[in-house]
Amino acid sequence: MIDCCNQEIIPIKGKKLSVHVNIHPNTDGILWGWIDGCTLNICWSDDKKFNYAEANKCIAYFNELGVEK
Repeated sequence: MIDCCNQEIIPIKGKKLSVHVNIHPNTDGILWGWIDGCTLNICWSDDKKFNYAEANKCIAYFNELGVEK
């Protein structure tokens, strides 16, 4: 999977992933945020293909696989 900045999403073994929303939207009002528990700073943005809904699907997928164990 790829985030909104074209980075590969690689979970850290032993950590559960979680989605966060920045309290300040972009200057155009679009929400953005990040995923904790990955090897890189993984971001999502509601004006990109990898948006809030996709970020939640991503963490559900990885957490279901048990990468946090």
